[in-house]
Amino acid sequence: MIALIASVVIGGVFGAASATVDAIGEEVMIVDIEVEVPPGAATVVAHLSFESEELVLPLTDRGDGTFGIRTELPPRNYFVAFEIVGEEGGSSDPVSLTELGADLSGGTAGPTTTAPDGDGLGDDSRQMLWLAVALGAASLSALAFWVLGARDDHEETEDVSKEGEPATPDDDE
Repeated sequence: MIALIASVVIGGVFGAASATVDAIGEEVMIVDIEVEVPPGAATVVAHLSFESEELVLPLTDRGDGTFGIRTELPPRNYFVAFEIVGEEGGSSDPVSLTELGADLSGGTAGPTTTAPDGDGLGDDSRQMLWLAVALGAASLSALAFWVLGARDDHEETEDVSKEGEPATPDDDE
């Protein structure tokens, strides 16, 4: 399948911008958004909006005077406005993904993003989920060792202080 890449000059401090959909399903699409930025831009974000839903996505420097992102989103024709964050600042007018060249017709240009077991997670998302589970388990283990170690130290300190002292009414408890 031939992918049509269209770019639109969005004006302001920005040059051409484009969006391509690599795969689209009922619940998720993989979209690649890219914009030309002026020299010296360090931080660029894309504001995506659809009805009452708003997302702010950081764009990465692609090294050739463009910033972009490849991400998974629900399949909608979002409006995108680009913004340079910082002193030099600047923003674009909002344009829709289809105006940027994205094909939201429902065909796929690549593999589907839904796993065979139907959990709706792509490979990258599944790896990040398992990493989060592992880090959570490690954190809980470290907390348990710290709490149990502190309790043992506290009991040993009390036993040592009671050995050579006469009994007081509080010690009988």
